[in-house]
This record gives sequence, structure tokens and C-alpha cells, in this order.
Amino acid sequence: MRVVVVHNSGAGESQYDRDSLVRLISGAGHETAYFPVDDDAWKDALVGFADVVAAAGGDGTVGEVGRAVAGRDLPIAVLPLGTANNISTALGQANFTIEDLVAAWADARRQPFDIGVARGSWGTFRFLEGVGAGLLADGMAEIRGGRADYIHQATDSDDRMSAARGFFRRLLARMPSTQIKLSLDGRDFSGHYLLVEALNFGAAGPNLRLAPQATPSDGLLDIVLVDENHRRDLADYLLSSRIDPEHLPELPIYQARHISLSCGRCHLHLDDEVRTAAGSGERPTVIDLSLEPNALTFLTRAPVRANR
Repeated sequence: MRVVVVHNSGAGESQYDRDSLVRLISGAGHETAYFPVDDDAWKDALVGFADVVAAAGGDGTVGEVGRAVAGRDLPIAVLPLGTANNISTALGQANFTIEDLVAAWADARRQPFDIGVARGSWGTFRFLEGVGAGLLADGMAEIRGGRADYIHQATDSDDRMSAARGFFRRLLARMPSTQIKLSLDGRDFSGHYLLVEALNFGAAGPNLRLAPQATPSDGLLDIVLVDENHRRDLADYLLSSRIDPEHLPELPIYQARHISLSCGRCHLHLDDEVRTAAGSGERPTVIDLSLEPNALTFLTRAPVRANR
């Protein structure tokens, strides 16, 4: 196969540089064109050359690639080199080595995957993970502002994930709820919330499995709503998940195909981007969310079955 490799060499704690990735993929019998993720030339290389595009990095890199190929018949192969690797985990690929994943491309399964669409005053943004207001968006804004540098100073991915969960738990303890106007398929869910997350496959942030039963190919967004009545439940999950990452939360979850959200000048996160949901004057911008079903295709390796 002809493979366009889109690589974020700064993701996570990756030990793969350009030469090692190209050597690995070429050694598996594939013709390879390598690009750093910040070199937009990789988008031109997708046309006429690629049979598959390999996203080598974290969720941000996979999101960049996904937005570029949405609606095309061009499969994505994820090489998870980031910290959270939420998308790879949702695809059941996080526990394989990079070598195992590359070796499986020739006979890999094709996994359909929905892509979300967020429309606001700033235009249209396609997302793979989710859109949210409240805890995660506010926390991401603080982290981007340099107020939690210790998270990035942790020595490995597990430590960074644990530090991030601890940060969000401390933020939750001091943050007030936010008034959010919310409509799910025409049903009014407006109220005061600590967290609102519209998720494509159920996980967000530092691998927080907020909607563990969600799937990325059912044409539905899973919406997690946390108000004051569930502040303790969310805090308990953030604490327990630092000890046991497999611990699952018990939070209110709804499903919808179309969502309308407005929250004044609150922060919003769209995947890993942070924006402010505000219009001109005192009138807040309405954010509309929907899905494009099966707009993406991922190559996935079948899970290894335990011997009986």
C-alpha cells in the first residue's frame, strides 16, 4: 500500500522519529511518504498517492487527519503515540504495539466512524471526540494559560493522566455551575451545569470514560449532564479513576442527533481546541451540534483472543 505518514514527533513520550517510522512501515512492504503534522503538504499528498493515511501521534494528530479526509474513501491507520490516545482506545487499538499495528495493515478490518459537526459564529468545526462546556473546557483553558504546568512535567503518560485527573477534581471543588441553554432533539434540558459533554464515543480529556457505553458509529451523540446533584459523583469518579483507570462513573447520560447549546461567555472545547461561546453585545452565540454518520474509516487490528 501507499502510505502517507502524518507524524507529531512531540506527542507523548514517543521514541519514534522520522527514520524509525519510515523504516518500520517500509519494512512491512509499504511505499511511504512522510510528513510532520505541521507541514500542510501532507494534505496535497493524499490526492492521487495515498491508499491509507497513518496518523502517528496523539488524539490531536488523529483529529487533524480525520478532518482532512472526512467523507473520502480513504482509511486512517492510527499509530497511538500520545498521552490519552482516546480515539485509539475507542477503536480497541491502544494495547497493541506500533509494530503489531503496522504488521496488521494488510488484512486489517475497516471500522466506520462518525464525525461530529459544530456550527457557531466562528464557522464550522468537525470533531472526532466531543464538544463540551463546564469542567473540561474551563480546565483546558487554565492549562493552556499555564496555570497547571506540573501536568506536562510528569515523567510518563500515566503520571500525566493522573495529574490531570487530580487537577480537574480540584477545579471541580471550587467552580460554580454555569447556566446553559440546551436542547436535545428539540427537548429542553436547560439548567445550571458543572459539566456538559456531547461525546462521539464516550471519552474525553485525560481518558475520562464519561459515557462508557457510547459507540462511534451509531449516528448518535452521547450527552453527559452533571449538575449540583451529581457533583459528588463526578468528584468520586475523578478520584477513583486515578487509582483504577477501569473504574466507570455513574452520571446522567442522554442521546441525541441534534443539539443546540448556548452559555453566554463560557468556555467551550471542541476536541482539544478551546473557544469562547459569545456573540456580540449581550446576546450569546448558539452552538449547533450534529453528526455525519460513517464519514470516516479506520483500519483496525482484531483483538487477540485469550486461549481457552
